[in-house]
Amino acid sequence: MEMIKKIVLGLLLFVASVVYAEDTILIGETEIKLPQVEGFQSIGQSHFMYDIMLSFVPPTNELLDIKLQNSDIAAEVRGDEPQYNRYIVVQTYRPAKNRAVTDSEFTQLRNYLDTQYDDMTRAIQSKIDELSEKGSKAISDKYSVEMAFKVSENVPLETFYNEGQRFSAMHLMRTDVNVEGISEVVRTTMGLNVLHVKKKIIYLYVYEESDSESARDWVKSTSTSFSEAIIKQ
Repeated sequence: MEMIKKIVLGLLLFVASVVYAEDTILIGETEIKLPQVEGFQSIGQSHFMYDIMLSFVPPTNELLDIKLQNSDIAAEVRGDEPQYNRYIVVQTYRPAKNRAVTDSEFTQLRNYLDTQYDDMTRAIQSKIDELSEKGSKAISDKYSVEMAFKVSENVPLETFYNEGQRFSAMHLMRTDVNVEGISEVVRTTMGLNVLHVKKKIIYLYVYEESDSESARDWVKSTSTSFSEAIIKQ
């Protein structure tokens, strides 16, 4: 991943300054506050990483916020190499953004996810492949860098919460990355948290680029603390 990060750094140098986003998201006409996460900052839409992530958001979803570690943002400002090994992404489900999702509907959603999660993950692999291909092409065309991403493994590990206003599950992912003919493998632990806040649906993704036990612990604890803080408002 080091070579890829160096390319990213080179592109970042074209950004004159880091633009910070407000820690507030808007779903339909509903404003929802995003509490601070210790050690992280939200980034603005003009940030390079926001543009990169946007290329891989499925058309059914809307990207609302990305949080990077303070240390990575400080490295960008200094012109040093950021690591991007932990980050947080917030999205919503477009078809439901302008309507109220009832408690009963969300309970049905949680129960469906709980019973069908493994099968659903396998079923959407072809959609993930399609999205990865389109996203890679978009980045290559825009930045004149030959990049190809493919999620070759997406393994559900566990559902670690399924009550009230939240469903949380953990995945291990393997992404095969090729940049300018050089291939690398990135292993990532991801926490997927589906939240019901102010009658809206929030998808909260928590990532660490590692498949270690400590990565699982961090993803689970961060998913839990951040989800609970959002739900409390």
